[in-house]
Amino acid sequence: MAKKKYPDNQTKQLPEYGELISIMQDETASIVTDYIRQYVGVIQGNGLKTGQSAIYMNQDRVQRYQTYQDLAFYDLYAEVERDPKVRSILDSAKINVVEMDWAVYPYKTKKEKQPTARNQAIADFVEEQLAKIEYLPQHLFALMGALGMGFSVTEIIWGMDNESVYIKELLNRTPRRFQFNATDRKLRVRDIESPYFGKELPAKKFIVHRCSAQWSDPFGDALDQSLYWMWLFKKTVIKFWMQHLQVGASSIPIVKHPANANAQLKSEALDIAKMIRNGAYGRLPANFELLWAEAKNAIQNAEAYNGFVRMCDDQMSECVNGQTLTGAASSSEGKGTQALGKEHRKTQNARDVYRAKGLSSTFTNQIIKWLVDYNFANVEGYPIYRPDLEEPEDLVSEATIIKTVSDAGYNFDESELSEKFSYTITKKEPLKLNPVNPLEKNPEDKTPEELEKEKNDEKE
Repeated sequence: MAKKKYPDNQTKQLPEYGELISIMQDETASIVTDYIRQYVGVIQGNGLKTGQSAIYMNQDRVQRYQTYQDLAFYDLYAEVERDPKVRSILDSAKINVVEMDWAVYPYKTKKEKQPTARNQAIADFVEEQLAKIEYLPQHLFALMGALGMGFSVTEIIWGMDNESVYIKELLNRTPRRFQFNATDRKLRVRDIESPYFGKELPAKKFIVHRCSAQWSDPFGDALDQSLYWMWLFKKTVIKFWMQHLQVGASSIPIVKHPANANAQLKSEALDIAKMIRNGAYGRLPANFELLWAEAKNAIQNAEAYNGFVRMCDDQMSECVNGQTLTGAASSSEGKGTQALGKEHRKTQNARDVYRAKGLSSTFTNQIIKWLVDYNFANVEGYPIYRPDLEEPEDLVSEATIIKTVSDAGYNFDESELSEKFSYTITKKEPLKLNPVNPLEKNPEDKTPEELEKEKNDEKE
């Protein structure tokens, strides 16, 4: 029987230990029991049938049903991300996270103001090892590829010397190489021998970063799934736009020939028109007449194409950066005020912070945890890889507050002010309202006669 923690307030019988284990440790609403099949393969009980594997079905509707010029699945998403607009907004979102200042903080309990010497040494070791990784910002950028694809995978190449186990290299891998086990969500690699179900992987070998709002979907929430449609519509409209420019941007030469012209004469007339259109020159026999046809409303039609393409670009920007009250003002046609710009930046910062915390969690719970486990035993806790998420201080407002408080008669610590404003601040000498004339004698040095004379002068 489990021990009652609050015997005075406990009125319900606590579950037996065996019942508690089954309730707390087993999934109830797993994909195995879902009435809509979400996995491929055969599952027997809570384990896999001998010789069989069961993997998740990727529920991404674009990857399941859409192809573009023989491109499908994650290769299709890679093509979407080659679009200049898509690449620019995704790269900006990734760089906003990667370019944050990062630091490794040692583990400490809530009661500790300072970490223990051992925990500080562990954090210093981790920070030193991470600093040795070449192009670490680039690897962080690659992990942020989960933003578009839903998840990203990086393989760790471990090294070992007489002193420690260290990270020799990080290698980003394309998402199309991987599947996920249906029962424990563990990563599986697709290779030549098992190109569909994939093979089990060793522990502490692959980093998986996920941008996901649903734990039940190991493939994550791919923004490319939403970007795809705007990308496809934009690409199709641009094709029609180019055809329109070819026909409607300039006059079309039409060679007029006699009605009873034979096939050879008609062919010669078309050749003349082609030469004029493509090469801006041609010849015209005496019995031919040249006409020029111009498209009506060519400018208005071109603007319709242009407006649709801009709308697609704006929709893709909102998909990545979010819809705010500044959406219209920040679009390709909008004109925003400074207040709208600040509001937009505030919303963007919130998204950057959210994504940075997700990347920090992945780095802390995978690569840092494994690095510590390989090099230390009996650790109390693990260091945290944390971004600097504090907003820069508004020093103008701070200075105004300090002046207001100072005018009210309060003093400030000079060292604190120097640290806040990054200047060496010292107290100024008080102003002397009645400066002493150096030629005038000190009253203590004057004779009684001189003092008496000054007193009489003041009376007069």
